[in-house]
Amino acid sequence: MDAVSEPNPSLWATSPNALLSMRRAKAVGDLLTVVVEMDDQASLKSSLSRSHGSSEDMSIDALLGLPDVLNNALPGSASVSPAIDFKRNSNMAGNGAVNRAEKVTFTLAARVVGVEPNGNLIIQGYQQTRVSNEIRYLSVSGVIRAQDITRTNTVTYDKIADAQLSYVNQGDTTGPNGRKAVPKLLDKVLPF
Repeated sequence: MDAVSEPNPSLWATSPNALLSMRRAKAVGDLLTVVVEMDDQASLKSSLSRSHGSSEDMSIDALLGLPDVLNNALPGSASVSPAIDFKRNSNMAGNGAVNRAEKVTFTLAARVVGVEPNGNLIIQGYQQTRVSNEIRYLSVSGVIRAQDITRTNTVTYDKIADAQLSYVNQGDTTGPNGRKAVPKLLDKVLPF
């Protein structure tokens, strides 16, 4: 005779259809929501200064009487002393600064595509939205700990290890809108 399993009357049952069960992603194929709220700022300043100078002076005042012979042979008041006179100076200075500020906010559904031996979950998610001539691509991938998934089955981007986030827009808002062919060509030839 087969044993008939009786339903578990407990409120804390672990089955997915239980009243108070935890519906967190934990196996391959499960879905969860990734919340990205990034407010990134970076500032970089650099300065460089270099100075180099050299001077050479060589004289042949008494080389076996040769300077006297050469001085008499040279026209006018020309002289072989100093025979070589060389001076060189080089200066260089440069400054640079980069300031960047970015704010990105989006949510994206991701799928568990693998489970590591220690229980960490490998996730991947991709979304493409098209409105008129505007296309938005969102993608996320990385590794998360199962305990970082909240009760609402979400995880924030800062909890993703080896995170690869991508947010790309393509279409009318990223290009010149409603312009004729000649102005567009001029923008490509003379962008500034």
